[in-house]
Amino acid sequence: MHPLTSADIQPTFLAKKPILLLNTRILPVCTLIHYIIAGAAGNLPTEIWLKIIEYAKPEDAKYKAVQPTSIVPSKRGTILQCRLVNLDLTFYDRAEVKAAEQWLESPHTYEQQRESDDGIAFGAEETDKTFAILFPSTPVSSGDPAPALSVPDCLFTAVTVPDVISRLHQGRCEVCDGRRGICPGCTGGVAQRYHAEMGCGELLACPLCMGLDFMGEDKEFLQEYYWDEPPSDEKAARDARLRARWDELGYSGW
Repeated sequence: MHPLTSADIQPTFLAKKPILLLNTRILPVCTLIHYIIAGAAGNLPTEIWLKIIEYAKPEDAKYKAVQPTSIVPSKRGTILQCRLVNLDLTFYDRAEVKAAEQWLESPHTYEQQRESDDGIAFGAEETDKTFAILFPSTPVSSGDPAPALSVPDCLFTAVTVPDVISRLHQGRCEVCDGRRGICPGCTGGVAQRYHAEMGCGELLACPLCMGLDFMGEDKEFLQEYYWDEPPSDEKAARDARLRARWDELGYSGW
């Protein structure tokens, strides 16, 4: 996933109704900046507001799933209104993971296709909790009271199944039980459901919480060096890829 920007909010954005992840801990800071830019939060110098905002930013993150409901043009930029939703997703096998990621990208498009091909059903139960985020115009006009302010990243798009597991399920994974890796020959058939099967004695990146594509690349490496020790530089490169993926998804250690 990556931060949502004003460039992502195109005419087709609402039609797709994508699932976004909201960092609820940073939302109050975004709201404060909205008021500051609108000139409704007092007349403190920008430098003071920057210090207040920096102090107010939380060190950790807590995520909720949301869907956009409307786009409101404003002289200050674009206001995106969203609603919190509760997701109903299943990841039984590779086909369900692929389908879930298509649905996360565009539930509306997915449902239209599902009606014709009897695909897997997913759901987003709407709640009564809503909010709005201002994406300021660029460049900020000289009349703005806080031209140096920018809205921190609080909404994220291009959400994948590993993002859902790491951010919404607190890392709980039904395939590897939170180990982020599996012995592909010792899963009792689970590895086969995700095309992750190979010999025993290796720790393969989990196909569910680490991602199907990432698992596939890791599987190629382990198969290439299944009978021989890999060169030290390639082993170090694999370790670096694993650590980078852990960091990307918010996990810790390997």
